Amino acid sequence: MNRYRFDKVLGIIIAFSFISLSPGKEDFNTTTSTNSGRISKFLNLFSVIRFSNEPCIGNNGRNGTCYTEKQCRDKGGVESGSCAGGFGVCCVFSIGCGETTIENTTYVSTDTSSSECIYTICRCNEKVNLLRLDFTEFEIASPFECGGSTATVTCTTNDGPKHGDCYYDSFTVSTPGSVTPPTICGYNTGQHMYVDSSSQCNKLTFLLDLSTSSTRNWQIKITQYDEHDDSRYLPPPDCLQWNTGTLGTVQNFNFKDSSSIHLSSQRYSICWRRERNRCSLCFSIGYFGMSNVPSSVSGSSWTRKAGFTDQICGDQDTPVANAGTSGANDYIEIDQAAEPPISNRFENGDGNRFCGRWFGISTSAPSYQYSATNAAKTICTTAYPFRMRVRFSDGETFGSPVCGNGRTSDISDECSAFRLYGKRKGTLGFQLVWWQTDC
Repeated sequence: MNRYRFDKVLGIIIAFSFISLSPGKEDFNTTTSTNSGRISKFLNLFSVIRFSNEPCIGNNGRNGTCYTEKQCRDKGGVESGSCAGGFGVCCVFSIGCGETTIENTTYVSTDTSSSECIYTICRCNEKVNLLRLDFTEFEIASPFECGGSTATVTCTTNDGPKHGDCYYDSFTVSTPGSVTPPTICGYNTGQHMYVDSSSQCNKLTFLLDLSTSSTRNWQIKITQYDEHDDSRYLPPPDCLQWNTGTLGTVQNFNFKDSSSIHLSSQRYSICWRRERNRCSLCFSIGYFGMSNVPSSVSGSSWTRKAGFTDQICGDQDTPVANAGTSGANDYIEIDQAAEPPISNRFENGDGNRFCGRWFGISTSAPSYQYSATNAAKTICTTAYPFRMRVRFSDGETFGSPVCGNGRTSDISDECSAFRLYGKRKGTLGFQLVWWQTDC
């Protein structure tokens, strides 16, 4: 017990003792044994003081739970400042590889002593149904990339299927009984995930190829939410990520800068809370590059529709789409996408999907050239809940060795010799600025 809290407690004891021992009409002739009994009763009363185990912020800025010193010590936490008016301590919890926690708000940190690191997260109470993982720091080995990203690198057809795979290091989260979130690797500092909590506990697993030299650092905060938490602060169903506020940026996993490559086999949704008096969500280009677009699509001109129609940007197993032959099966999807004013839909298609090297071109564009200046459209939606679907296929298909500027004969995901157009490479991914507009 620190000096401040000791003095405070001592003062209360003295005050109550004085009141208890002050003689009254019935107490003037009270015996010493009676006084001793009163002191004993008071101390018993004092010893049952209780306080709620509420969240708190420790001296190191980490979140913790308010416990007594003994509770914190018995639970394996670390005391980090006081709470409950000085009667409790802010107890911060962290676990290492191979360990298990049942505490809300737990931290896990870098441990490269073994090629496998598993953290087990169990519910702190039976009502918990959701976990949030905050990647305060996250960088492990990047996904497979055939040789780099310069124009002189030539990839083989064998490289394509592995491109974007977490081939060296990986991070996974188990969710028994629910849909498993995608496997990730590379740089993800500042990202987060919401995942279903399981009655069988969730496992966070790092698999590391320590024979490969790479930067490896992680600091992850795991917060538990139960059915009694305010739903206004929690995501709708099937949202892996949940953004609040009126302005920000959003990017795919493993987006760091213009030299990044997006991960393969990614299928998840990013959602936004609609803020008060805001009726639409808008996006503008920061970086955008996902696959090539074919020189022609049956029944339509690519200069009118390429890059943002469901006919081109689609899954390989969609029978009515051309994505299986065009290779444009990496895309993002925004329901009811429209150019401002949001009452006007795209003149050149009913597309909600965006792929290729640009973000929302229009028929007014002249003979289209691959240029960063042509990717400056603003896209908005009023469809609520605000949601963006991310769909990246299980690899790339590398096409002809040489791809020219302008219209290209390449109909695969990417040219075997990487091309850079402005800020867009076909395996880059996306980073968009978003904001909510007034009603």
